[in-house]
Amino acid sequence: MLASEGNFDEALIEAHTAQENDPASVSVRRSLGYCYLYARKFEQARYHLDRAIAMNPTAEESYRIQGLILTFLKDFGGAERVLREALVLAPECGFTTKATLAYSQALAGDASFARKVRDELLEVRKTDYLSPVDLAVVHIGLGEKKGALDWVQQAIDERRGWAAYLRVHPVVDPLRDEPRFAELLREMTFDAPAAPPVVIPPNAQATTT
Repeated sequence: MLASEGNFDEALIEAHTAQENDPASVSVRRSLGYCYLYARKFEQARYHLDRAIAMNPTAEESYRIQGLILTFLKDFGGAERVLREALVLAPECGFTTKATLAYSQALAGDASFARKVRDELLEVRKTDYLSPVDLAVVHIGLGEKKGALDWVQQAIDERRGWAAYLRVHPVVDPLRDEPRFAELLREMTFDAPAAPPVVIPPNAQATTT
């Protein structure tokens, strides 16, 4: 929650506390890496995803996140390697991983591969459910902003959890100057004033369970 609001210092304190309390948890370590990713501290994010992968070398999601981080670090070769490993580990998660690979390859200059994946995903969407997030990510990689915004809107309409991070996710940075993107954020009330904190009266604390 703190990360989604852009409160990265506080988010990282909580994430590190969680990791200290449960050092054997891969998901906690991965979430810590995510916090660094949102804070755009990519080297630190890579370190924690390396640790997550070492803790469980069969967790596809860790490879996928690491591929995204390596893309932001412009290590496109490394990103392709780990994302292809993820595809082998969990073919059933292939569309999301393939979309991430297409995004990475598009930024690396291989637009033809990304367009091929985009067209494949669009065909799948005609007959089966496919997350609009996957299509948004590929369109962003290709620089197709209108298509990307259409799928971001769809992700919001479907209440995909990814949309909660639109204010901070580096993937959507190319859309931030678009008036339509700013309007989407306003519609999600990201810019609304924070609610006042709940204050429990001192005489009520003793009876609170």
